[in-house]
Amino acid sequence: MSKPNPSALEDRALGKYQIIRKLGEGNMSIVYLAKDPFIDRFVAIKVAQPQQIVDDGDQDLFKRLFFNEAQTAGMLRHPNITAIFDAGVDEDVHYIVMEYVPDCQTLDNFTNAANLLPVEDVTNVLYQSALALDYAHRKGVIHRDIKPRNMLLTLAKEVKLSDFGVAITPSTQPDLAREQAGSALYMSPEQIQSEPLNGQSDLFSIGIVAYELLTGKHPFEADNLEAIKHRIVTGKPLPLTEYRADIPEVFQRIIDKALAKAPYYRYKSGADLAGDIALVYDFLRRDPEHIGPREKFARIRGLRFFADFQEIELWEVVNAAEWIELGAGQEIFHEGNYEPSFYVIVDGVVAVIKGEREIVHLHGGDCFGEMALMSGRNRSASIKTHTATTVIKVRGSVIDRTSMNCQLRFQRNFLTALIERLELATEQLAALEPILSIAPGS
Repeated sequence: MSKPNPSALEDRALGKYQIIRKLGEGNMSIVYLAKDPFIDRFVAIKVAQPQQIVDDGDQDLFKRLFFNEAQTAGMLRHPNITAIFDAGVDEDVHYIVMEYVPDCQTLDNFTNAANLLPVEDVTNVLYQSALALDYAHRKGVIHRDIKPRNMLLTLAKEVKLSDFGVAITPSTQPDLAREQAGSALYMSPEQIQSEPLNGQSDLFSIGIVAYELLTGKHPFEADNLEAIKHRIVTGKPLPLTEYRADIPEVFQRIIDKALAKAPYYRYKSGADLAGDIALVYDFLRRDPEHIGPREKFARIRGLRFFADFQEIELWEVVNAAEWIELGAGQEIFHEGNYEPSFYVIVDGVVAVIKGEREIVHLHGGDCFGEMALMSGRNRSASIKTHTATTVIKVRGSVIDRTSMNCQLRFQRNFLTALIERLELATEQLAALEPILSIAPGS
């Protein structure tokens, strides 16, 4: 009888487990849905593919790292860590039996600008992850490969840390501990420089994940991997507000501390990090009018100003804009002030005021403030709400961070608004009575 092929195990038995179907596949392993007939439960089985590695020495190291996951994660019993039940070899097929988490996604799905989670959900994710890492670290386990793809999110918004294949424990063999394992995009400075690690290295990685979940951008973005690694060791990320306006200020302080270059200035434990993340809930509760990103998307999608924006560009706007709700008679900005930002009215009416005189009323879908933004000059008029009004405010520096297509649409719509106002001004001048004529030489 031929040996089973790791990439084609459907409807076969592996040990005592009946394989049902493939769930996913990576370069070095395949995950199957299976059934444990003895206790009648579904499980996930990760099957190694060491045949993908040509060098025999590397194959041996891979197999040791593969079972390192079973030995390490098997030490851990925590609701936010994927449970390991069993491991074995069946006719040279190496496998690990894990908790099956149905209908889950990896956090990698929520690290792009078009599909960011609400800030409250990100807060929940990070809080659970910090506590899970605190538990693992107290057990002496350092994950070494924290990244969005190794973090599962269930339908109930519960996080499950997974893939402990390169984790180290106090009993890890020295050659495995010395391996520079993990994903370079999420390594701490000490990990990149092959220095001794502790749990604070995982907390740095969580800081990178947090930044991505909040902004859709890597905090140390650069043109190539070596440049990113250099920036991780020496660079400083842009402030969160450069990409998104609805993030509580406390999050910036949390990110800054998590991403401190030296472990001495970083969070000392996952519990410390979780404690600060819990403060974010207080800031979110202070905003009773907090509107979720999908509702914001739906409301701006129907506005005239954004009629020609593509969906991905609208998501950039949602993430970049500050959402402001005002009562009637409130001044938004004053003539003569300088502020490099512009506004779009979501609903309501505002008055444009020059001196003491109301010049014109603007309505939902109209923009204002773009002329001062484009020219770099002080405001030429004041803006005051005429009714209860909702506006979005976008800073010039944030527009500069959006995609080129998004920037071009902003510029084109600014020019369109300017032309419409010039036409309106021309019509108003033409309607003035009487028309004065000045005789030559008078």
